[in-house]
Amino acid sequence: MARQQKQAAGESIAAAAPPKSLFERVAGYLDANDWNYTADEEKGYFSASCRLKDGSVRIILDVAEAEDWRRVLVYSTFPVYVPQQRRAAAVEGIARINYTMIYGNFEIDLSDGEVRVRTVVEAVEPLGDAMIERALGANLDIAGRYYAALLAVAFGGASPESVLELAAPREAATVQ
Repeated sequence: MARQQKQAAGESIAAAAPPKSLFERVAGYLDANDWNYTADEEKGYFSASCRLKDGSVRIILDVAEAEDWRRVLVYSTFPVYVPQQRRAAAVEGIARINYTMIYGNFEIDLSDGEVRVRTVVEAVEPLGDAMIERALGANLDIAGRYYAALLAVAFGGASPESVLELAAPREAATVQ
C-alpha cells in the first residue's frame, strides 16, 4: 500500500508543468548544442547550415507530432545541382550507396538535380535528445562520408561504379 504524506501548513503543491512539445524539445536540443538556426514553429521546421569536411549542407529538421506519434525528419541538402547530362550517373551512384545503407538514404530530384540525405526517427513515445541526436548525427555522417564521392561522379567524371570506393575510409599510413 502506498504511503501518504500530509502536506505541511503553508506548503503548496507545485503544479506539474505541461510537457514540452516536440518542437520545443528539438529547439532545446539545438540550443544546448550551440546550433545557429532559424525556426518556423507554424510550419514545424528548423533550418541551419553545417560545414562538413569536404563542403557544406543546408539542414532541415521537420518536426511533426500528434497524440499517438512523433517524428523528426532530417534533410541535408547539397548546395549544388547535378547537371542534366550527369544525372543518370548520379542516380546510379546514389542507388549503389543506398543499397549499402541501413539507416537513411540519398535522394535526387530529377527535375533540377538537387541531392539530399534523409533520415527520420518516429515513435509513439516522446522523443528525447538521444533520438534527435541519432537522426541528425546519422544524417550528417552520411552526408559527410559521401559528399566528395558524389560530387566526383556529378562533376568530375568519376564512374558511378567507383562511388563506394571513393567514399571508403583510407587506411592510415604506417612508418616501420
